[in-house]
Amino acid sequence: MERVKLTTKKELEIYMNPVRQQLIRELELSKIPMTPKMLADKLNISASGTQHHIKKLLSLGVIELDHTELINGITASFYKPTYVVVQIGMELNDDSIYLREALMQEKIFQIFKGFVAKKERLLQNETLKDMEAEDTDLTKLQKWGDTLTGVLHLTDEESVELMKIIMEYIQSHSKPSKERTPYEYALILYNAKEEIDG
Repeated sequence: MERVKLTTKKELEIYMNPVRQQLIRELELSKIPMTPKMLADKLNISASGTQHHIKKLLSLGVIELDHTELINGITASFYKPTYVVVQIGMELNDDSIYLREALMQEKIFQIFKGFVAKKERLLQNETLKDMEAEDTDLTKLQKWGDTLTGVLHLTDEESVELMKIIMEYIQSHSKPSKERTPYEYALILYNAKEEIDG
């Protein structure tokens, strides 16, 4: 999978914009490419504002033009995500470190917020209560989602193997299809061993 590395403050600011993050999310959740008008309607903003944000995201390489169509005598442009891994340089210790951390916190918060909203909608419909009575943990995950936390104990080789498995799985499931449902995820995995000076 290709990678886009955002290294400058300007690139981070373009990418971090909340409207642009929503625009990227809408494109990622959609099974079809979308026009600026379609995105504007989803985000409840002007089409010209959407066009401005699209140009900025195109400059980073995180979205791309899928195709154009002639609709009622007007050429409509349809956009889609580029399905790349976006690296924001969390390993860098520079003037933009707080921007990077703020971006990661916001992305994790938005995914958790979506998870909670989905759960609440299901509870209001009492669907979740019915599912809990009859389903195993794995079938609940299939139907609506779950959160997992804890500690794994891995050798160096196992940690490399786990990341490889995760990245390959993500890569092979990042593009939409008619048969698949979009699942949002946030995964934090780090070496939690405390170093002892001595």
